Amino acid sequence: MKVSNFFSYDELPFIFVAPAFIWQILFLYFPLLFLIINSFLDFRYAIPLTFSVYKAILNSLYFKVLVKSFFLALNTSIITLFLAYPVAYFIALKVRRHKSLFLFSLILPSWTSFIVQVYAWLFLLKKGGLFSYLFQKIGVLSHSAHLLNNYFAVQVGMAYCFLPFMIFPIYTILEKMDKTLIEASYDLGANKFQTFKRIIFPTSFSGVRTGFLLVFIPTFGEFAVPDLLGGGRKIYWGSVIVDKFLFARDWKEGAALTVVGILSLVFGLLLLMIVLHLVKKIFRTNV
Repeated sequence: MKVSNFFSYDELPFIFVAPAFIWQILFLYFPLLFLIINSFLDFRYAIPLTFSVYKAILNSLYFKVLVKSFFLALNTSIITLFLAYPVAYFIALKVRRHKSLFLFSLILPSWTSFIVQVYAWLFLLKKGGLFSYLFQKIGVLSHSAHLLNNYFAVQVGMAYCFLPFMIFPIYTILEKMDKTLIEASYDLGANKFQTFKRIIFPTSFSGVRTGFLLVFIPTFGEFAVPDLLGGGRKIYWGSVIVDKFLFARDWKEGAALTVVGILSLVFGLLLLMIVLHLVKKIFRTNV
């Protein structure tokens, strides 16, 4: 019996994507819905619906941690953008041969465990490590120093671990860009800066926006890098949630913290998209 007797070929895309969609519903949306419901219910009282947990966490301490996590994610996104764009630009528009070798060198670190990558920075930033030695040689440090357990170490680790998430979206857009637009810009008398400002960056803006999302969202709730490289001295939102679930065993407050974090993340992303849209408009104006 022909396959077409069971379904039309127009339904093939839905059939192929259905398993991934079902997987998301079962293992992402349902657990998230359970967390949200669990944060509002307390069956110890006659009326189980309660907001007491949210009242407890909406204080200045948690707000400071929330703001600190937001700026850590924002700084990481900005740093990775400034590091990633030249790399993506060079590979997409300047490299003619061995392009696959450059891409392979970017993918290679991700073949190792995320924790192994973070531990590698422990050896690089420790007292007597490579960075301590280099900073001492160029005069930044007067003697060998311990560069761990501070914001600098956390920021370095964050930027390194999430840099590929910014490079590849930008590279993909630049690689697909119509190169004749650049040639036409030069033929019409535009210099390199004007061409970048009016043609290249606006064209690659969708890649920049995607890279921001791929970096900002996971770094906002990241806990492994701050815990290992920061020594737990600075508390971030991901660390607070992990502590509530794994150590305090307070599932209700942990669920409420997760909900507050998601809402704050959505609000922060909306602000970021507005800012990025304004930046795009600025680049499209005349020099």
